Order: sequence, then C-alpha cells, then structure tokens
Amino acid sequence: MAAIWTLCWSHIRKNKIQNLFILLLILLSTLLVTTATIIIANTGNMFFDMHKKTNGSHQIIMQEKGLHDPQLVHQWWEAQEGVSVSKLLPYRTLSGITYDNQNIPNAYLHMMQTPERPFVVDDLVFAEGTESASPAKGTVWVPTSMANAYGMSVGDTVSFHIGSGQLPLSISAVVVDVPFGAPFTNTSRIWMNTDDYQEQIAPLPGQDAYMTGLRFDDYDRNAAYWSDFEAALGGPFLETKMEFEAISSFYLIIGQIVGFIMIFLGLVMMLIALITIGFTISDAVLANYKTIGILKSLGMTSSNTIGTYMMQYGLLAFIAVIPGLALSRMLSKIVIGMSVSSLSTSNTQMEIRGLDAAVLVGVFLFAVVILFVALYARKARHVQPVQAIRFGMSEAKSSKFAQRMNADGTSKIGFGNLPVMAVLGIRNLIKNRKGSVLMLILTTLASSVLVLGFIVLNSIFGIQQTAAKWGYDSANISALVINKMTFPREQFEQAVANDPRIKDIGWQGNTTAMIADESASGSAEGSSPLSIYLSVLDGSYEQMGFDTVSGYNPHYKNEIALGVNVARTLNKTIGDTVDVYIEGNKQTLLITGIYQAISNSSYSARVTIDAARAANPSFDLLDVAFINLHDVTEADGVVSDLNEAFQDSASIVTQQTLLDSVFTEAANIMIYPMSFIGLLFTIVTFIIIYSTCRINIRKESRNYGIYKSLGMTSRQIRTSITLGIAALSILGALLGIVIGIYGLPNLLQSILVGYGIVELPMIFHSGGVAAIASVSIIAAALGAWGASKVVQKSSPRILVVE
Repeated sequence: MAAIWTLCWSHIRKNKIQNLFILLLILLSTLLVTTATIIIANTGNMFFDMHKKTNGSHQIIMQEKGLHDPQLVHQWWEAQEGVSVSKLLPYRTLSGITYDNQNIPNAYLHMMQTPERPFVVDDLVFAEGTESASPAKGTVWVPTSMANAYGMSVGDTVSFHIGSGQLPLSISAVVVDVPFGAPFTNTSRIWMNTDDYQEQIAPLPGQDAYMTGLRFDDYDRNAAYWSDFEAALGGPFLETKMEFEAISSFYLIIGQIVGFIMIFLGLVMMLIALITIGFTISDAVLANYKTIGILKSLGMTSSNTIGTYMMQYGLLAFIAVIPGLALSRMLSKIVIGMSVSSLSTSNTQMEIRGLDAAVLVGVFLFAVVILFVALYARKARHVQPVQAIRFGMSEAKSSKFAQRMNADGTSKIGFGNLPVMAVLGIRNLIKNRKGSVLMLILTTLASSVLVLGFIVLNSIFGIQQTAAKWGYDSANISALVINKMTFPREQFEQAVANDPRIKDIGWQGNTTAMIADESASGSAEGSSPLSIYLSVLDGSYEQMGFDTVSGYNPHYKNEIALGVNVARTLNKTIGDTVDVYIEGNKQTLLITGIYQAISNSSYSARVTIDAARAANPSFDLLDVAFINLHDVTEADGVVSDLNEAFQDSASIVTQQTLLDSVFTEAANIMIYPMSFIGLLFTIVTFIIIYSTCRINIRKESRNYGIYKSLGMTSRQIRTSITLGIAALSILGALLGIVIGIYGLPNLLQSILVGYGIVELPMIFHSGGVAAIASVSIIAAALGAWGASKVVQKSSPRILVVE
C-alpha cells in the first residue's frame, strides 16, 4: 500500500498542472450536471407553491362586454360545492403610466376596486411594504412583475393616464399577484383604495368590468362544472375565460428551456470529461510504459499498478465533486431566482429542492470516474517488462507507429513540398490520432454550444424580424382602444385615411368561441367543447403580416385558421371542416391554414369579420387597429401624432415598442445562463487541449530535443504544434456551426412544442456566428501554445534524455 501511495503522490506532484486541469474539468462537469438537476427539480415548484399558498385560481372569468349578468354568474359559481370563488371584483382598464418622469408605453392596467383581505381566491403576498387589509387612500398596490421591470419600490409615485389627465398615486406595497404577475406580461392588476376607485375611476366614461376567480378542489372536473353552468345559462358563455395553462405558462417556460439546455449540455460535458480522463490514463500508461515495465520486473503486480491510477484520479474526483456540489446550489439559486423573480419576496426564503438528487448525481459521477479509471488502467496489465524496456511501448504498438508514419497515404500528403513547421504540426496530429479525434470532437461541441447560445439570444433580441412566426402581426403600428365608450372611431379612421404616410389599416377583435370536439362524442361524462381565443380581423391577414405554418389565413366567411394545439387536440388538418360556436351560434367552417402562436399557447383560431357577422350581424368587437406605413422610418412620427389626437381613449405604439416591452425581459434572463454555459465550454476546451498537448509533447520529447539540436528554435516548434491544433479546431468549428444551426435548435424546439411553437423561428447572422464559433479556435490555440511552453524551458540534452 505504501508503494501505491508513493507512486500515486509521485504522479500528482510530477504533473501538477495537468492534474489541476483534470480536477477543474471534473469540477465543472459536476457543477453543470448538478446545477441542471436542481433547476429541473425546481422547475415549476416555486410557482405551484405560491399558487397553493395564495389559494390561486385555476380559471378567471373576465366580463368586459356586458353579455351576461355578472351577479348571476357569480352567484351560480358560489353555490357550487368543490369550487372556491373570489369576490366579484369590479375594474376598469387603462393604458399607460408615468414613472420617474418616464412614460411607460404598452402597459395595460386593470384598475381594481380592492375588497378587504384576505381574499378567498388569489390572495396577495406582500413582497414590500406593510401588510394591510386594503390600500390606504391615495395609495396603490402594484405587482412584483411591474415593480421588477421598471424598478419601482414602496414610496414611489406613479401617475396613471386617465383620459387627457393624470392620476398620481403612491405605492404603499409591492405584492405577488399570481394570475397577472408572470414574467414578460404587459397586463397588470393595480389594487386601489375603494374610495379612490369610486372617486377617480368609476366616473370615467364607460361601464365597470368584472373579474371572478375560480379554484376547483378537483381541477380535472372543471369541464363538468362548465357543462352544468352553460346549461343553467341557457347557452354558451360568451365572455373571456383565462385558463390555468395561460396563467402558468410564462412562469414555467424559461425554467424549462434553461433547465433542458443545461441538463443536455451537462451530460455532454460529463461524457467529454470521462473520455478525457480515459484518454489521459491511456497515454499516461504509454508515457510511463518503460517505468511500469521496470516496476513489474521488480515484482510490482498489475493490480497494484491499476490501484495507483484509481487512487490518483479517485482523489482528484473526490476533491472536485465536493465544491462542484456546493457551487451548484449557489448557481441554481441564481438561475431559478431570475426566472421566477416575480414570485420572490424579501420576507420569504427561496426553498431550493432537489439537493438530494444533486448529491446522488455527484456520487454517481464520482463512481463513473472510478469505473472509467479502472477500465482504462487495465491496459497496464498487458505491459511486458522486456518490450517496455526495449521499445518504451509494446512491440506491436511500436510497429504500428512506424507503419502509420511511413504509410502510402502519408506520403501522398506531400510533406516535401510543405514548410517544416507545417510538416511538424500535421505529423503531430497524425501520430496522435486519439488525441486529435478528442480535440476535434471537443471543438465541434464547444462551437455548436456557442453558436446555439448566440442564435437563441440574437433571435430574441431581433424578434421584430420574425414576429409573424411567433403568432404576432407584422404591422408597423398598433392602436389599442382603451375606452370604447369615448373612442371616436370615425374620426380616427378619417385621420388615418387622410395621412399620406399610412399605407393600410386593419381592425382586429377577439372573443371566446367554442369548437365542438367530435372526438369527445361518447366519451366520459364531463367532456365539453373546446374553449378557444378567437381572433377576428376586418381586413387582410396577409397585409397585416400574420403567418401560417401550413396553408393560408382565412379570406372568406366560411374559412378558419387553427392554432397548432387546437388542430392537434381536434385531430384536424387543412381541408377538414369544424363546427365553431361564435357568439353562441354554430358555424361550420373550412380549415384553410394552421399557424403557431406562443400567445395562448396556440389554443386559438382566426376568422374574418364576415364569419363573425354571419353568426352575429351586430358583431363589432374590434379592439386593435393594425397600421402599415409606406416608410417604416416614419413610425415614431405617426405614433406621436395619433397619440396626441386620441390619447384619451387609445394607446398607440410601434411594433418595436410592443415586442421590446415583452421580450427584452426574456432575453435579459436568458443571457446569463447561456453566457455561463458558453464560458464553461470555452474553459473546458482550453483545459482539455492543454492537457492533451502536454501528454503528446511528453511522448515526443526526444524528437523535439533532436529538432532543437538541429537548429530549430523553441518558438518554431511551439508554433508548429499550435498551427496544427488551430487547423484541427477550425474544422471542428465548421462542424460545430452546422450542428449549432441545424441540430441543437431541434432539441430546443421539442420544449416549445407544448407552448404552441412547432417551427422555432431563428435569426442567423453569419458574421456573428463565425465570430462566436472562433472563440473555440482561440481557446484551442491558446491551450496548445500554453502546453508547448515546456519545450521552451527544456534544453535539447534534457529532452533527448527524457
């Protein structure tokens, strides 16, 4: 045992830098894999915990159109056993706020008349401020999503736009409001004092809307409740219903995307680590072949030799796994906290789950390292003392090396016509094929990861170019009608028609529709028609920039386009017909297209205004005007002019403003974990190539000594090694670009399918892709140059002796 420990310690001391890098590689592998494990384990936990804590609603009824009696609807649901019902919440919708002397566009606010707490459903959790039964007069409670997005805090004053005036109110509390507090939302509930609401909001033109939250003891039975409700109602429910899937989706999507990417890349990195360790051991056995042969001739057994390597790398793995586990908890807490920041409060400690699973992963990783060491170290069993002392390797291995360097294929390369340094670089790659393959795979993977991260972030930041493929319009300007009672539509349309800068306009509205699910006939009790978000357009979908995955958008009153999740649920495709209940009246429509939309997770459909008016001739719920310009550079000027004329009843913004307000936050959350993963792979590339080159240089030390004695300088030798590795890494980077563009995005797309995205919209910037892929080339070249420094420090005589 003493001999084994002495040899183990000798190996560690002799190759300090190489062993340090192996330790760091295992640490980084452990960090990434265990961090991904914790993120996956915690995906959704904070949301579901907070949803349960606040007795969160599964559905929210929003009655804004006056099509049903809010009191009767509320009373019916209150009478149902197994359903918790919120108080009937009056509200008005406003647009636009001013904070810190800055006008915040694209902010849509439900100004709530706050009942006294505690709420039956969707109770509020105070993140900042003093908890109270209701807001004090002159103050409001704002959600964490808004406060985090704009840096608001308790004591600040926010001015709300009410017509042509301003309503300044002080923030007395920041609250977690689960249904309307998800990341990337532009709609918030502002909780007002009852007196303030009655004095400032109720007198505004128009009527109160009403909101009711429903929480089911058994959510799976909600369809049966709705069937009974619509029977009591005497027809379908025609107002808006927010589903639990819509409430939860944006809380979960970022955690799922980041967790999936990290677990996949963590497994890739773990595989790289194991291959690298195996390669290192194999070459360590070859490098020390003569020493092992001498020790065997002195009586040391093969088991003792294997035990030396197992002890060496087992010690390194143990030292690496412990801090890897500790750091993973810190890193995962940061990533989780960023993705669900709107659920965090200063009074509650974030509970991180999955630590036991992370520990098991760390133990498993340690065991796998030991297993790989044992498997690769078994090569020491085949060391023959006589061959080791004579050849420094097995006789068969010596013959193979000679044949490889003298093969016909090698001579065809034309070494005689190449510069000496190029010959040495190519020779180094050919002679050490295993190491070359490892470096090629590594630079390929590193480049593909870097390219994927760049493309994802570039696609989010540049989403205006692909808005139609995410289910949005591509119009230059959007005008949202805030107060339908006071909005002068004829005057607005006249102003648009007289503006020579404006090319065309289309009006869009929405309603809740029901689609009869023919596949549900004869199914278990509780089946009901599928409730969907129905988009209605007075104009051309093509002109407004709406895209489809297949087919085309509806043109006539008997046509409809379905969201991909609706089509999948109903098992429908282009050319089929579907029965749709619009405003309570049945319409049989032909499916002309299928589209994807991240909004409402593609549980939606599109029809023309003629289709809606065929069901209800008085249909006129057109809430948004899409405006296209002849010259998009004039968008800001048009928006300014229209806002000045219609600011009392409409919110008019550019498409860029709309998209930035929603997706910039997503990009900011994604940039940190993606950058961290890219940095890790860059570091690993440097470490492995450094370690591999050190091994190869040690094996070739005698040749390098001869080259120096023949007049070559250390810089020339180092340059030849670096050029060879750089050429190999360029090939790896090219392969990585292909994988990063065409391979890895398909894995990410598999996560987004559930959110209604079946074709991931990507933006490719060739210059940026090439620049980011070159990072792995630079890391590889630096690793090779750093490893070759040993040649510079050694004299020719010492190199030849070694």
